[in-house]
Amino acid sequence: MRSAQKTSNPSYIPSREEITKAASDLIPKLRERAQEAEDLRTMPHETLQEMKDAGIHKMFTPKRYGGFEMDWGTQVDVARELGKGCASASWMSSVVMSHSWNLGRFPAEAQEEFWPSCPDAIIATAFAGGGEMKETEGGYILNGLWRFASGVDHSDCSIVAGQYKNANSKSGTGLDYRMALIMPDQYEIVDTWHAEGLKGTGSKDIKVVDAFVPEHRTVKSLELGGKNPPGSELHDSYIYRVEMGMYFNTLLSGPILGATHGVMLEYLEQTRSRFGSMFGEKVSEQAPVQQKIGESYEELRTSDLIIDNLCNFLHEKGQAGESIKGDDRLKIRRETAMAVQLCMKSGTRLSSMMGVTAQTGRNAAQRHFRDLRTMSTHGAVHWDNATTPTGRYLLGIETGDPLIDKHNTLIDE
Repeated sequence: MRSAQKTSNPSYIPSREEITKAASDLIPKLRERAQEAEDLRTMPHETLQEMKDAGIHKMFTPKRYGGFEMDWGTQVDVARELGKGCASASWMSSVVMSHSWNLGRFPAEAQEEFWPSCPDAIIATAFAGGGEMKETEGGYILNGLWRFASGVDHSDCSIVAGQYKNANSKSGTGLDYRMALIMPDQYEIVDTWHAEGLKGTGSKDIKVVDAFVPEHRTVKSLELGGKNPPGSELHDSYIYRVEMGMYFNTLLSGPILGATHGVMLEYLEQTRSRFGSMFGEKVSEQAPVQQKIGESYEELRTSDLIIDNLCNFLHEKGQAGESIKGDDRLKIRRETAMAVQLCMKSGTRLSSMMGVTAQTGRNAAQRHFRDLRTMSTHGAVHWDNATTPTGRYLLGIETGDPLIDKHNTLIDE
């Protein structure tokens, strides 16, 4: 049940097709500015403002606070378009801007305190590394250093995870985790982002020293990520009530697909006018080149189909209020990783066909491929991790996930 307090629903909410078209319209500018993003090692202010002008930052923001709270899968459509121009901008749209989805699950008091004064918020998160929370009167004292806070240069707040001692911990170790919402004056940005790809995301470190975080700005990690978290009662959309872990991987899929489309587009554009360096033959007329293009295209098309079908499945489950159980949980992990495998095959083949041309200077195809390769290393889409539980399931061995194992008839009772 929603609170009776006054809301600020937007007067106009674009359709999925309209916001995807707005993203597509940005591709020429993103292509022009992609190298600047690499040189800056963060998102150019002009690019971020154009994305905001298009309303892209509102996809996951609750309607209650002026956002669009759009159906699952919209973020893939948008990120796939943006990635054709700049994968770092695509990552900002699908990953960084999804963090308003996180905040929309925080306790109601935290949301009511933050959103009304900052409805266009960009929110960074950082969980890698470590932090510690100690209970004190009215909240916690937070200390820690976290890595890979994408978009933190532009953030209006950040969410980090910290361990705290809990005598009643379900883990049996006495330690639990809480998520903490912290403001920019509570943390230091440490410039450590010197990466091969996604340079424009500015995924730097966050350092916190003795910051006080009120109780209502924290939430147990298991509650935030589980079904029906504390703040979900404020909102109508199912996206704030679903189990986050089952939906998270597709946030990475859009930028990965977009970067692969970017490799394809740049390769085709450059190859149409390429001639052999020794004999002057037209490269585009070579049958092996044509065959490999067709193979890479089909791998990319299949990747698109896998992710689009998966997002439709997640949307239908969420809208129906149904939990994801049994081997469907395995399917989500396996299919997102499979799409990445196909994208890497497609991108690697195209990049290698360009020879040294795509490995030197500031070739756009090279940039797209480096971005793709960097994203493919994310632990959430790691191939071995994604497929091993399926092997265990088919062998009748427990996977460790009770929502999978209790539906596996192959496991001996």
